[in-house]
Amino acid sequence: MSGNKTEIIYSNNVHGNASNAAIVSPRLFVSQGRSIFEYRLGGRQSVGRPTEDTAPSIPIDSRFVSREHGVFQTYGEFTAFTPAKTTNGIFYKGKALEPGVDKIMKDGDELMIPTDDGLDSDSKYILLVYASTSTRINMWRGFQLATADELTGLSGRGSFVSWWQRNQNKGDYTKAVVFLLDIDDFKNINDSYGHNVGDKVLKSVALALKREVRYENQVCRWGGDEFAGIIPGDQYKAEFRLKQLFMNIEGMKIDGCPPISVSIGYADIRDAKDPLNMEELIQMADKALYYVKQNGKQDICSYSTATMGVQ
Repeated sequence: MSGNKTEIIYSNNVHGNASNAAIVSPRLFVSQGRSIFEYRLGGRQSVGRPTEDTAPSIPIDSRFVSREHGVFQTYGEFTAFTPAKTTNGIFYKGKALEPGVDKIMKDGDELMIPTDDGLDSDSKYILLVYASTSTRINMWRGFQLATADELTGLSGRGSFVSWWQRNQNKGDYTKAVVFLLDIDDFKNINDSYGHNVGDKVLKSVALALKREVRYENQVCRWGGDEFAGIIPGDQYKAEFRLKQLFMNIEGMKIDGCPPISVSIGYADIRDAKDPLNMEELIQMADKALYYVKQNGKQDICSYSTATMGVQ
């Protein structure tokens, strides 16, 4: 078996109805709730739930997924999936795959991990789609774009949280801050100048955020006029970048609207009990944001400063 990626034309008897589409290096699309993630397949890659002790190649953060749910092996002309022995199992065309027995994948094949126990409201299953043609890959990338925030084009909250859970243990993010940005007096902008102007303000702030982050998944529209994001690096480096962001937005002019200002609260992930818990991190950043709002707005504050009650 070879772990090298290939760009060869695969035979149609392996990859289904691919005669009208270019064959490319295979991808796996994981559809979970309202989020879709893409992975390039090559060599041996495990699928499983990340923990403090395990970091699978294709992480799926769900209590219904085992730490190792199975393995994809891509070599030569084939990708095979070998399911592990798990509680929930993994299904193909409605039938549970037998643990330890290879399933040769074809373009468009779908594997499902059931998640329906009467409590999970997002979906009854997690869907894994194998794509080895440009047509299918582009189709699923289109679905992926559809899960973004419609107005700003930023990631939705679910994608943002899942991205963090998959990347927090990577070297770049073991030191990072999570921030929450709020547009000052946004309700007054909507009430005084209309929702069309308010939408322009939201789009402009979103664009400024995109320019300041390395990957678009590092930032999202958290809700309303609030945006959340992750800045890698220690608190001092992150604070410098947040100040740059603050100054880039400060005084931004939108037709028919007074200059924009924002308030930002942020928290060092190392101050959290559980750095993977985005809800906890956002609560910490929100406490810092609240402190800014109570002290004149139009400023930046850290969680540690807010808890000490000093600027």
